[in-house]
Amino acid sequence: MWGFHLGWSGNHQLRADVRSDGRRFVQAGELLLSGEKRLQSGEEYQSPWLYATYSNTGLNGISERFHAFVRAQIVKFPSNKPRPVHLNTWEGIYFDHNPEYIMQMATEAAQMGVERFIIDDGWFVGRTGERAALGDWYLDTNKYPNGLEPVIAHVNELGMEFGLWVEPEMVSKDSNLYRQHPDWVLGLQGYHQPSGRWQYVLDLQNGECFNYLFERLNDLLSSYNIGYLKWDMNRELVQPGHQGQAAVHGQTKALYRLLDDLQAAHPNVEIESCSSGGGRIDFEILKRTQRFWHQTAMTLWNDRLSSAA
Repeated sequence: MWGFHLGWSGNHQLRADVRSDGRRFVQAGELLLSGEKRLQSGEEYQSPWLYATYSNTGLNGISERFHAFVRAQIVKFPSNKPRPVHLNTWEGIYFDHNPEYIMQMATEAAQMGVERFIIDDGWFVGRTGERAALGDWYLDTNKYPNGLEPVIAHVNELGMEFGLWVEPEMVSKDSNLYRQHPDWVLGLQGYHQPSGRWQYVLDLQNGECFNYLFERLNDLLSSYNIGYLKWDMNRELVQPGHQGQAAVHGQTKALYRLLDDLQAAHPNVEIESCSSGGGRIDFEILKRTQRFWHQTAMTLWNDRLSSAA
């Protein structure tokens, strides 16, 4: 049995066929949109890495070989320690953030053996529901009048790491960021850009937008004792354009650069790729993150392992 995996977090195409004489072949690569990559004289294009492995013990052998390779060559951890037990606040409080109650949650979590405590969506200014405030990555002082420091200190005193949820690639129309920079949305002029979950995608190839996101995330990681970012991405790219051209390739490369820059500045911070919209669970994103999570992602992962079996 042969298994294949394409290390690319953007558009891609996988194809497996059987020829008339019984031979089998696989094609895999980036799926470029029309006009997305134009090569001038002397320029070159490098395709994403295609990883392959062989097993004479079926699917289990394929999984074992891929997993061993990922652990040895792809995923990099800041320190050599067992994977910590997580507790995430999302289903416990949703957008209703009360610091006293959150600290009570932390106390009980530590008693149960939790080792990493993560505050999910709803901590930033104006975020009282899913239709507003994405992009405004500043602490909501109405919810946290004493700042985030007392909560983090409490979590750390209980022997747990502290983590925080973000969705940096997204923006809500009802946000200060969108009102100031509607041109930062990823899209093509003249076409209606549909929302997904009442949110839009930011154009990471826009230098000002990229710098804003790095500044906000860098400030959070510098100001607070955050050891873990849950990096969400909850919608698909639709009509993605930068300066009038198709832009999934450039958007994906810019995402890699944003993650690389943040990890260079904060090498001890771990990042989770939580990506039900993008389905980003490939080896290239795992070079920059330490974990992925989502039921959809787990299904896609298993499908990828067996797609060319």
